[in-house]
Amino acid sequence: MHRSFLRGVFATAVLSVFHAQAANLSSVIVTATRQQQHVTDTLGDVSVLTRQEIDQAGQSTLADLLARQPGIQMSANGGPGASAAIFIRGAEARHTLVLVDGLRINSATTGQSSIENISLADVDRVEILRGPASALYGADALGGVIQIFTRHGQGEPRADAFIGLGRYQTHQVDVGLRGGSGDLSYSLRAGTHDTEGFSATASAGRQPYAYNPDRDGFSQRHLSANLAYRLDGRDEIGLSLLHADGVNQYDNGPGAFNDRIDKANSSSQLYLRQRLGVDWNSQLRLGSSVDDNRTIGAAGSSRFRTGQQQFHWQNDVILPVGIALLAYERNEQQVTSSTDYQVSRRAIDSYLLGWSATLGAHGFQANGRHDRNSQFGHRTTGQLGYGYQLGREWKARAALGTAFNAPTFNQLYWPRDRFGGGNPLLLPERARNVEVGLDWETGDQKLGLTLFRNRVQNLISGWPPANVNRARLEGATLAYFGLLGDWHLTASLDLLEARDEAARKRLPRRADQQLQFRLGRNWGLWHLGGEVSDVGRRYDDTANRKPLEGYSVVNVFAHYRLSPELNLECRANNIGNRKYETAYGYASPGANLFLGLRYVMR
Repeated sequence: MHRSFLRGVFATAVLSVFHAQAANLSSVIVTATRQQQHVTDTLGDVSVLTRQEIDQAGQSTLADLLARQPGIQMSANGGPGASAAIFIRGAEARHTLVLVDGLRINSATTGQSSIENISLADVDRVEILRGPASALYGADALGGVIQIFTRHGQGEPRADAFIGLGRYQTHQVDVGLRGGSGDLSYSLRAGTHDTEGFSATASAGRQPYAYNPDRDGFSQRHLSANLAYRLDGRDEIGLSLLHADGVNQYDNGPGAFNDRIDKANSSSQLYLRQRLGVDWNSQLRLGSSVDDNRTIGAAGSSRFRTGQQQFHWQNDVILPVGIALLAYERNEQQVTSSTDYQVSRRAIDSYLLGWSATLGAHGFQANGRHDRNSQFGHRTTGQLGYGYQLGREWKARAALGTAFNAPTFNQLYWPRDRFGGGNPLLLPERARNVEVGLDWETGDQKLGLTLFRNRVQNLISGWPPANVNRARLEGATLAYFGLLGDWHLTASLDLLEARDEAARKRLPRRADQQLQFRLGRNWGLWHLGGEVSDVGRRYDDTANRKPLEGYSVVNVFAHYRLSPELNLECRANNIGNRKYETAYGYASPGANLFLGLRYVMR
C-alpha cells in the first residue's frame, strides 16, 4: 500500500468513534482494531447495526435486538428490565465486554453489564466483535465485545419523537434534538419506558420458593447528551453523557410485597482528539461509568455500586508499511456496597501495541497488550490475524490469540456465610482461540462462514468459587445479508458445542444450534416483514439435570409512511403465543402487539 494512500485513509480516520456517522455507517467499523477501517478489510468476525436497521427492526429493547444477532445467545430471569446474560460463542456472560462510546460499563461485582437498562432510543449504532479480544481490550473480552455508540449531531437542527403503546400496559415516549452550527455540534435525548409486565416466574412447580403470580413491571427514565467543538478545523474537544434510571420488579415468594431492583447506570466522558502531524493522530479520553443496583425486598435491602474512573490515550501512526497503534489505559475500580468486602478497590494499568496493513491481496493484523492489575499482577495477551483476497468477491481469513478474564469482586471477596464466600486465591481465567473464515460479497449481498475453537483454562465455577474447570467452545457461524430489489433478507445459523471438559457436561443455557431469519419488503409506502428465531434445547444447570426445551418464535411487523416526516409502526411479537423459558422457571412474553408513531424532521 502506498504511503500517500495511507495518509488519505489516515486523514479520514481522524474522525473518532463519536462521529462515525459522518461516513457510510454500513461500511466503517472501529471495534475490530480500535481504528477506523472498512468492514471489508477487517479480519475479525463482526456485525454492524446502523440506526436505520435499529428502527426497521422495531425491537423495544437492546437485549431483544442483540438476541437476534449471529453468534449471540441470551437468557433473562423474567421480562423487560430483568437481568440479561449475553453469551457470545458460548462464553460466559461475564466474558462479554460492553463498551459505550469506548468506555467499559461491566460491573466489577458481577462481571456483567446492565444491558437491559440501556434504551435503544439513545443508540446510534452497535458493533459486535465475536471471539476473544483481550489483546485489544484486556479483561472481560474473553468471549467478545459489544460496542454501543450514542447519537451525535451534525448539520441543520433536527428534532425527532416517538410514542408507542402495547400489551402489558406498555408505554414508551422518546424525544430528541440534534444538529450543528459552524464548529459546534450537539445532541440531546430523553425518554421513558413503562410496562406493568407479567409474572417473572412461570410456575410454583419450577420456582417453588420464588413464585408469585403478580405482575412484575419495569419503569425507566433515560437521558443522553453529546457536545463537540472543532478547535481548528481538525482537532476536536467533546463531552458525552448517557444515564438511565430503572425500576425492575421481580418475584421472591408468595408475599404481597413488591420486591424490586432500583438500577442507575451512567457513563460520561471528556475527550480531546488531535492531529499532531501528517502521520500522527492522538486521542485522550477521561471518563467515568457507574453501575448502581439497590435491591429492596420483604426481608430487607442491599446495594452494590461499581464506579470506574477511566483514562485512555491512543496514538495512531502511519508507518512505511501499515498503521501502528500505541495506547495506554488506566482503570480505577471501586465498589461501594452494603456488603462488607475485604477489598473494595483495584487499579489496572494497560499498555497496547498494534499494527495493521493491507498489501495487495494480503491483510495483516497484530496486537499485543500487557495488563498490570493491583490484585493479581501481570497478564500479557496477543493476537495475530491474516486475510487473503481471493478475487473481487471472496476473502479468506484466519486469526489466533490468547485472552484472559479477571475474577470479579464477588468471586474474590464476598463475605463468608453458611453458603460459602469469595476466594481471594482465584487466578484469572485464560483462553486460547483459533478461527478461520470465508467471506463472499457482491453488490448488496454478503455471506460469511466462521469456524472457531476456544479453549478456556482456570474456568471459575461453583460456590465457593474455584479454578476447577476447563471449557471447550467450538462451532460455526454462517450469516447472510442481502438486498434483492425491494426485498431485504438476513439469516444466520449458529452451531455450538460449549462443554465443561472436567465434568463432561454442557455449559448452562447454551443451545447447540440457533437459527435467525428475517425477511422484509418495501411496497410503496409500506415496509412489511417477519422474523423467526429457532433456538435448540439447553440445560439450566451445570449438572445438566434441568432441561430447557427448544422453541421457535415468529414475529411480524409493518411500517407505513404517512408523510416524509411521519411513520406509523406496528409489531406483533410471538404470534403463536409460544410459552418458552431462557432461564429455568422464568417466563417470557406471550403474544403481544406494539403500535408506535415516529416523527423525524426533514
